[in-house]
Amino acid sequence: MQHGHCVLVLGPEVRVASDPGARGGAPSSGQTYADSLAQYLTDELRAEGKLVGDARLTAVAQQYQDDQDFGTNSLRAQAARFCSSDLLKPSSDHDLLAALPLRLVLSTTHDSLLERALKAQHKSCSPVRYHFRGDRRDNAELSHLGSPEAPLIYHLFGDALEPSSMVLSENDLLDFLVAVVSSNPPLPNGLIRALQQAGTFVFVGFGIHHWYLRVLLKVLVRALDLHRSASRIATESLASLPPADLEQTVLFYQRGARVQVCDQPIDAFLTELHARLRAAGGYLGPTEYAGPRPKVFISYASEDAPIASQIFATLQSASFDPWFDQAALQGGDRWDQTIEEGLKESDFVLVVHSAALSRKRDSYVNKELALARRRALEVRGSFLIPLRTDDLTPEQRISELSEYQEVPLRGGHYADNLKQVISLMTREIQRRRRG
Repeated sequence: MQHGHCVLVLGPEVRVASDPGARGGAPSSGQTYADSLAQYLTDELRAEGKLVGDARLTAVAQQYQDDQDFGTNSLRAQAARFCSSDLLKPSSDHDLLAALPLRLVLSTTHDSLLERALKAQHKSCSPVRYHFRGDRRDNAELSHLGSPEAPLIYHLFGDALEPSSMVLSENDLLDFLVAVVSSNPPLPNGLIRALQQAGTFVFVGFGIHHWYLRVLLKVLVRALDLHRSASRIATESLASLPPADLEQTVLFYQRGARVQVCDQPIDAFLTELHARLRAAGGYLGPTEYAGPRPKVFISYASEDAPIASQIFATLQSASFDPWFDQAALQGGDRWDQTIEEGLKESDFVLVVHSAALSRKRDSYVNKELALARRRALEVRGSFLIPLRTDDLTPEQRISELSEYQEVPLRGGHYADNLKQVISLMTREIQRRRRG
């Protein structure tokens, strides 16, 4: 985010503000965009004596669409009228989002609230929409990408300026997902390149228990190869999910993607994000995207946790993405699955080869070593690097590590010793990217 390589993915569950003087249909304080539009459509159905049982926007929109007294055209026209009206106002959440240094926003809302919040902060913006019912002519190539002063907002679910492009009902969602998966029509090449080069995705305003977001996120991960090119953060309040469902939902997203779930209200998350950004020096200006930070898995005996922690900190400051179980494992994670996925995604494995490790005869770290050696067979060049921290006799050495180039670490502070390792990995990753 400090260099403009963060993409905001905006969902429909961001709070909206209402006009106190507005009459009829105005959202109540604290309602989300999805709730507000669902209530607006519900009021219309009930005014004609219709019973509405499901309050979710997609369900209400589907009932509206299927009802012979309303229908598809009426649904799109009324939704567009609501989104373009003065009933909705940007909330403080929109203000916090607009103040972030974002170049690209991928929006699944149909309104212009974020655009209005940006203009209030003297920023301009370039809104563009995807038309899943259209063809290539309706989905032109992007002429430019945005900047923190003028971000590009790509309305993935269409927008109110073209009602036929809006994804509203359950049927619309299915048709939209088919269109994206089949690339008919395809997303603009410029957008795909920008998403592939993103350093981080921040999901705001999504209830990640929604089935359609599960499918959409998996589609993006596979289509854009995001499991190798970026990390993602989903920010949601998950308190409404039962514990068993919560664990399964989080694990679903973490399979095949680097997803961290922040169980916080949106305003609290955004406030903390701003505070951290200021503490880190704020927006530092654009830099050329150098590709994803190489991922490094640190394997060690539990007795060597202080050493592993030093290695972790040194690699982070050297623009690597280290995987350290004390930092990466969350409460409720499945240890085997999480560590195996960490190894599978890693560009390098560093093994703390110590006297403590050599004494391990029955320990999980031995399974890590076996998995790392198996993964090393799939990677050409340096991958598994033992870091020897003790003077070991030939009998103490782990024979399985003898075939790999070893780097000795001396003394109690390892930052200087790690320069050789960092240099080796940097040259290796450059060679891989050239090849």
